[in-house]
Amino acid sequence: MRVIMFDRQSLFIHGAIYSLQKLIPEIDMTGARQTDELWAQLSASPSAIVMIDGELIRDNGVALLEEIMDRFPTARVVLVLTKKERRWVEQMFQRNVVAIVPRNANPERFSAVLDSVSRGMVCFPGEWLKQHSSQDELSLLSERQREVLKLLAAGESNKEIGRNLNISAATVKAHLETLFRRLDVKNRTQAAMYYTRGDGLKDLLWQRGLCPKTEKG
Repeated sequence: MRVIMFDRQSLFIHGAIYSLQKLIPEIDMTGARQTDELWAQLSASPSAIVMIDGELIRDNGVALLEEIMDRFPTARVVLVLTKKERRWVEQMFQRNVVAIVPRNANPERFSAVLDSVSRGMVCFPGEWLKQHSSQDELSLLSERQREVLKLLAAGESNKEIGRNLNISAATVKAHLETLFRRLDVKNRTQAAMYYTRGDGLKDLLWQRGLCPKTEKG
């Protein structure tokens, strides 16, 4: 399990590494305090789990998360928050954040969250979440993820999607893996069906000339 902790406080990094190595012997965990260190470590391990101090996001906005998502789409982000920020949840869903853990949580909780994330699960505090319809779930995806899903639902292959979006087939595959996790589907067919449940169907019909523009939206 490859984990990168991005945090301002070296003491917190060292303490987390020490505690988690005891609980997860196979963990390969390192820390970074500067963004250039983070990029270097992610370049070497692009599918790592990245634990980020929520205060860094509060101070710098979501630009850091968006850059991680664009440059390393297979990375999974765990946000470490000092206090509850329910209003952030939907924004975080859109930017590859797959878990939130309180900063004062004990090592066992951190270990459980990392184990769940490594297995492809999403771990958000239950009280922060609300039930979403299919259309709501689609709105939680990033713009690029929605573009990939729309082309997939139109029947395009990874190669064709990549050509349309000017990205590699490998990057398309990475986006699809994230989509499948986020929508809790197992294959392309299920993802396409998910898309067509809501306004996605209208988008596809409009795209193919079968739905007047005045009906879209």
